Amino acid sequence: MGTDFGNREKAQPIFDWRKYQERESKFMIPFSVQVHHAFVDDIHIGKLADKLQKYLDEV
Repeated sequence: MGTDFGNREKAQPIFDWRKYQERESKFMIPFSVQVHHAFVDDIHIGKLADKLQKYLDEV
């Protein structure tokens, strides 16, 4: 599974969340993003990760 450049059917990003676990009094949740570099730069993924972390820190 992946994103194929030029194939509009597979141009969307893929987000994957897993089950959370508690470690050392913190909740951890595995999260991954798969995108084609032709559509998204890594800086945007970094910004998404930062905003997501800030949001989860507040809830």
